[in-house]
Amino acid sequence: MDAKYDIEGAVFIRFALVGRPVLNGLAGKGQRRRRDALAAALFARDIVAALRRQIGFRRQGAHVDDAAVEEFLAAAIWEIPVEDFVALVGIDAGPRDQTKRAMSKALAERLTAEFEIVSDEQRHTGWHLIGAPRRLDAATTRRHARWRL
Repeated sequence: MDAKYDIEGAVFIRFALVGRPVLNGLAGKGQRRRRDALAAALFARDIVAALRRQIGFRRQGAHVDDAAVEEFLAAAIWEIPVEDFVALVGIDAGPRDQTKRAMSKALAERLTAEFEIVSDEQRHTGWHLIGAPRRLDAATTRRHARWRL
C-alpha cells in the first residue's frame, strides 16, 4: 500500500453508522426473525463505498472492481456467527463495542489478506470545478456566468 490507511478504523466507523435494520437482519432479529443475506450484501456495499473514497483494490497487480470486493466482503460478513451480531443489537454498550472492534479487525485482516490496498487518487469525487455548482439553473447561470459547463 502506498499510503498508510486505517482500514480497521474505517470498518469500525461503518459498524457505528450502519442502519439498525441491517444489523437486525444480520442478527436474525428483523421482521422475519431469520438472517437476511441481503443485509450482508448491503453492509458490504456500504463498507466498500466508504473505503473506495480513498483507496483502491488490486489482486495480483490487476485492478479489482467494486462488485468483486463487495461479493468477497458479503461472504466474509455472512460467515460471522449470529451470536456476534446479536451482541451488536443488544442494549449493553460494553460488549457491543468489543464485538464491533473484533469484527472490524477480522474484516480488515481478511480484506488485506485477499487484496492489495493502493491509494486511488483519481477516484476522488469532489466538485468538478472549484466552487462551481454541479447543476446550473437559469438563475445560477446568470450569477455565475464565468462557470459555463
